[in-house]
Amino acid sequence: MIVITTPLGAVGLVSVIYLGIMFTNFSRRLGTVTRMSDHYSWFWVATGFITLATMSQIVLGIADLAPDQALSVLLHPWFSLITYHIPLAIGVTIDLVLVWYYWRWILKEKVR
Repeated sequence: MIVITTPLGAVGLVSVIYLGIMFTNFSRRLGTVTRMSDHYSWFWVATGFITLATMSQIVLGIADLAPDQALSVLLHPWFSLITYHIPLAIGVTIDLVLVWYYWRWILKEKVR
C-alpha cells in the first residue's frame, strides 16, 4: 500500500505550488488595480521553498521504498527536517501572510 500512496504527497505539494503561482498572478493584478505596494514577488520565494520541499518529498519517498539502496543520510530524521519540514513551513507561512495582506478585504465585505 505504501507504494501506491507515496507519490500522493508530492502530488499534493505540486498543487500547493500551483496555488502559489495563481495567487502570484491574482495578487499582482489586484495590487495594480488598487495601487497596493508590490509584495507579490515574495510569492515566488515561497514557491521556491515549497518546490524544495516537494523535491525532498520525492527523494525521501524513494528512500523509504528502498532503504537498503538509499544513502544513509537520507534516512536520518534531521535530513527530512532540514530539507522538507522547515522549507515547507517557511513557504506556506510566507504564502499565508501575503494572501492575508492582499485578500483580507474579502472577509470584511458585508453581504446585503
